[in-house]
Amino acid sequence: MRITKYPRLSVLVMLLLSGVLLLWQHFGMNRVIRIDGRSGLPMASLDDRVSGGASVARLIRSDDTVALHCLLSAAYEWPFCEMSIRLTPKEEGIDLSRFEFIRLGVEYRAPGTRNLRFYLRNFDPAYGKANDDTTWKANELSFVPAVGGEVKTIPLYSFNVAGWWLAELGIPVEHAGPDLRHVRMVQLSTSGLKDPGEHVITVRFIEFHGKWISREQMALVLVALWVALAVGVLVNDLRQMQRRLRHSRRREEDLRSLTKTLQLENKVVGELARRDPLTGVRNRAGIRDELLREAELAQPDRPLAVIFIDLDHFKQVNDEYGHDTGDLVLKQFTHEVSNLIRKEDYLVRWGGEEFVLFCPNTALASAIQLAEKIRLHLRNLDWEGGLHVTASFGVTVLAREPIGDCLKRADEALYQAKNEGRDRVIARRP
Repeated sequence: MRITKYPRLSVLVMLLLSGVLLLWQHFGMNRVIRIDGRSGLPMASLDDRVSGGASVARLIRSDDTVALHCLLSAAYEWPFCEMSIRLTPKEEGIDLSRFEFIRLGVEYRAPGTRNLRFYLRNFDPAYGKANDDTTWKANELSFVPAVGGEVKTIPLYSFNVAGWWLAELGIPVEHAGPDLRHVRMVQLSTSGLKDPGEHVITVRFIEFHGKWISREQMALVLVALWVALAVGVLVNDLRQMQRRLRHSRRREEDLRSLTKTLQLENKVVGELARRDPLTGVRNRAGIRDELLREAELAQPDRPLAVIFIDLDHFKQVNDEYGHDTGDLVLKQFTHEVSNLIRKEDYLVRWGGEEFVLFCPNTALASAIQLAEKIRLHLRNLDWEGGLHVTASFGVTVLAREPIGDCLKRADEALYQAKNEGRDRVIARRP
């Protein structure tokens, strides 16, 4: 199915696809890395004898578990035993930053406190050495295993960098935060003040849980799909427009574009009033034929200027002084502007307090001067009821384009003038 041929159906399909992908990402796409006795990963034990202590650690590995047996001695100030598991020999390690939580099936039998320290050692050449695991960042978590070895779930955001590691290696502040992008080793340790005696750490499994595609990545995928759909629809619309332009004469195209812009219904022109009953100037229907003729006559050396005019805060005049006063202001406005323009110019009431001035054979610079002249005249005028009335202006000229595009550009310039504080002239080139 061609998405550009059936845009509405394509949008419906995209909505369904987005929903399916979001549900799949939430309930599926699960990624799990499991470590247990069958993993085949290199494991080792270490104790405080490397620092002059007398503790003895030995590792016993079976199909179901990995156990660290430690005879902890008080001969050293900081006695410890630890178990290390190498996840990969590659320097880039494993990126655990995409994972969400860890499930630990660990049991710890010991005299006194049963607090364990769990480390994720991350290698980064910015601060570590590939052949020295003591320089790998010690992302640390301290916890007490559940009695009986119940499974414990720990979010990965709970890890912090060990203070002793930062101090020992003199790590600069820009590398002091947790980093799980290149984890090469996992460690379980009895580090800390512990009672001497036999300590046994039994690991049934360690599982890292995450998603193959994160929520952020899924969001980017969906945005890319929606952008592709939008581009496809836009390209299709452009091709259809070009096809219509090739099979239609320019006058017919201008008429359709102008009719749409002026929001006229398909009625006989003679049935529409051509003059605004309040101000006496032309209305939208009354300018159509003349505007089409002037648009056809417009050339680079004979441009047609378009000036949108909007009375500032006119609603406030109606609300505070009544609609009768508002009508008098509109009549005075059209009278004053009519005296400032040429006989061949057209002043049109576009709707409410908005007017459009069409000036044949007028360059953009001249149109800007005219708009500024009108603006200053209105600002300094003595209005009915002693009011102070100003206006905003949007100016442009017709290029080789449908008249509707020119009107839209002038309207956007007017909108900018109002947003920038009103009582000003804003011009836009084609």
